Amino acid sequence: MWWEIAADIATVATSISLIIAIIQLIREKGNENTASFFYLHKYLSQEQFSIARKKVRTELFKKEYGSWTDDDKEQANRVCASYDQAGILISAGVINSKTTKGFLSSSWGRSIVDQYECLNDFLNDLQTPAQTGKEFFHHFTWLYQQAKKYQDGEKS
Repeated sequence: MWWEIAADIATVATSISLIIAIIQLIREKGNENTASFFYLHKYLSQEQFSIARKKVRTELFKKEYGSWTDDDKEQANRVCASYDQAGILISAGVINSKTTKGFLSSSWGRSIVDQYECLNDFLNDLQTPAQTGKEFFHHFTWLYQQAKKYQDGEKS
């Protein structure tokens, strides 16, 4: 009889320990997601990328692509590379789907769409001897397609 009670107590203790471990695991995953999101936000908020995005949205969008300077192309490259990196992280699942949806539905999503569309001529031009910008920065292209869904009101 004492052995049965001891076995029942051990079973309850094991169950409680398992529940606590699951709760801790859920919290750790949440913390990892939050840390990943803050990393992405901090990365995209770097001054060099902010300056490049501003130049694209205030100057380059209204300038004929044929008259872009080397500096204009460098700023465009910075925008593409930064959003390409974001696309890599998001497509790899570093940030969970709920946070990704929030990110793409926010002003960041609007910026991704606007910047991509402003840089259309740059992205259609060869950026390597064999690849256009859309091919070379394919994670930016993927990110644009995802952000466009949310910015156009599609939530699926």
